[in-house]
Amino acid sequence: MQKYIKECQAFIITAGAGMGVDSGLPDFRGNKGFWKIYRPFENKYGFTDCANPQFMNYNPNLFWGFYGHRLHMYRNTIPHEGFQILKKICLNRDYFIVTSNVDGQFQKAGFDTNHIYEMHGSIHKFQCTPCDKLYDANQFQDLSIDLEKFIAADPLPQCECKHLLRPNILMFGDWDWISTIYDQQEKRFFEFVEKYKNNKVCVIEIGAGTSIPSIRNLGDRILDNIKQSIMIRINPTEANIPNDDRYFSIQKGGLEGIKELGA
Repeated sequence: MQKYIKECQAFIITAGAGMGVDSGLPDFRGNKGFWKIYRPFENKYGFTDCANPQFMNYNPNLFWGFYGHRLHMYRNTIPHEGFQILKKICLNRDYFIVTSNVDGQFQKAGFDTNHIYEMHGSIHKFQCTPCDKLYDANQFQDLSIDLEKFIAADPLPQCECKHLLRPNILMFGDWDWISTIYDQQEKRFFEFVEKYKNNKVCVIEIGAGTSIPSIRNLGDRILDNIKQSIMIRINPTEANIPNDDRYFSIQKGGLEGIKELGA
């Protein structure tokens, strides 16, 4: 594995919710994990209830209490040491980041934004569904949130057309996500895959589970498309790999697993 890391021409780093745990971010693993953070929602609303555009329609202040808190949390989180280790591993070689996380941590850690594909969008962008307008989240004042109830006080983020805004992220049961930015990111990513299809490429998958398997499925597609690629799967609880000598497994959390790569 170490030999291949040294010899490869490019890296593809794929990351799920487990990547942020060592920075202190929750991974919302099941409703019990979700309720540890959002205690007022216990036995009332699960993660899939809140991360749903319909939730905004019938309870906008609670919806924005949930997302406003997350936005504040992500803005104030410092990416853990593993991000810088990955930057050093990629030094003087080409790379692309693919993440299902919406937190913007790779950008904050200093990775090139043109080499990042946020497959589920970004909480740092807002969208107006009726008029398709997009905004940077930092154009708006921080929400005032009652942390006992996780209810956001008015005024909530509003478009020029006076409709309520929502985060520009792919939610559950979501047919209205405006994916324009991420379609361009995806295009650049698959151009990258095409460019390196005949080269040695190392895929490093970190903290991607099977409950929402977007990242895992993508990793398998990459190995199908790039025949000289290998996959290193870092996961503390779901590190299982196929019976294929191109797959390697490190059964550790994100930071500890990344440290092994840089050893």
